[in-house]
Amino acid sequence: MKKERFLLLAVLAGVLMAGSVYLYGGKPQVEQAPPTATTVADAAAKPEPGQAVRVHVKGEVNTPGVYQLPADSRVIDAVQAAGGAKSDADTDKLNMAAVLKDGGEVVVPKSGAEPVASAPKSSTGKLNLNQATAEELDKLPGIGSTRAQAIVQYRDNEGRFLSIDDLKKVPGFGVKLIDQIRDKVTVE
Repeated sequence: MKKERFLLLAVLAGVLMAGSVYLYGGKPQVEQAPPTATTVADAAAKPEPGQAVRVHVKGEVNTPGVYQLPADSRVIDAVQAAGGAKSDADTDKLNMAAVLKDGGEVVVPKSGAEPVASAPKSSTGKLNLNQATAEELDKLPGIGSTRAQAIVQYRDNEGRFLSIDDLKKVPGFGVKLIDQIRDKVTVE
């Protein structure tokens, strides 16, 4: 009788553990963001490989919040962790393949909504060359609309800027102009 009772308890404990793993094991952890917290895209440096990143996902997603994801996760992973995009979301305005950074923010816009003007700025307040629009770049001293468009076109064709000095590869940019805007831009 004691053996049967022990066996029954062991089986029951195993079922409970398996059920817990099934229910909670595969889901990303969700934390509610404080209501006054403000974060900016690319707010912190990329963590070491194997670590997790936390990103704030908001806007037109089913379950906005702060999510912990693997360090090599992409924007699409964050949107999916937040329950996916709503039917009126405009995911075409997002780079779904962009790698997430710890402390970053993913804002899924509504269809027809204008992008947030401050999104390309980094945590230091500098304009991020890898995210800024031509209109935002045009406001930099000495840039103008032609050079701003050249930056965006170079970025679209060649990929991310790895350093500010990569601007030398963009037609119309020399050392003097780069030095003139160096303290106003970043390449996070």
